[in-house]
Amino acid sequence: MGHWVEFEANDFLGRLSAETLGLLTPYLMDVSLHRGAQVAEPGEELVCVWFPTSSVLSVVTTMESGHDVEACTIGRESGWGLLNALGSSTSTDRVVAQIAGHAFKMSAARLRAAAALSVNLTDLIIRHAQANAAQVQQTAACNALHSVDERLCRWLLMTQDRVGGDQLLLTQEFLGLMLGVQRTTVSRVASGLQDAGLVRYSRGQIQVLDRRGLEDHTCECYESVRQKYDDLLSVHPKRKG
Repeated sequence: MGHWVEFEANDFLGRLSAETLGLLTPYLMDVSLHRGAQVAEPGEELVCVWFPTSSVLSVVTTMESGHDVEACTIGRESGWGLLNALGSSTSTDRVVAQIAGHAFKMSAARLRAAAALSVNLTDLIIRHAQANAAQVQQTAACNALHSVDERLCRWLLMTQDRVGGDQLLLTQEFLGLMLGVQRTTVSRVASGLQDAGLVRYSRGQIQVLDRRGLEDHTCECYESVRQKYDDLLSVHPKRKG
């Protein structure tokens, strides 16, 4: 089936057996998301599940003051709304597209029905939910204990992993929102990374020049999250062919 190669662009879909993927393919729709697109709001009924391919989603917590703090980012390595499809259909998060691009979406009810027919699909949903929860926990610790410089390096590495390229379209406003700091702080830290030859920074865009250097400057949290994903998903190898 021609579309199956496209489904490989998302790691969750790429780990499904051909038989299980066949339960989902009639209902998967390829959509384009612009930067800042609202995917969900707290208290809304979750109708769709999302599997990013080139887009990146930010899961944020909104405080009473209206201030948003990012808790998790989800790109082509996973999906959003997976656990809601098995449990409560009410969203507890605000979810926006931090990087424009494509994603597959499907009805949460359809995913629930398919999971009822496939133990392997249910197991993969739970493991991805565990991996995403591990990222949330690590991010909370990182925000409390590590410097803005380390956190920005971690965030840039994670974003580059998800887009698969060196060019990251990110404004100061959005970076400040995601890191929970002022625009002036973002400008200072990004300029420091540029002076060190790690990135090229201009309005609305960051180009990664030295990935190894970013890895040397980031905190332990980047590798910790990667390792937890690998450990949890190693029982579901990527489908070949």
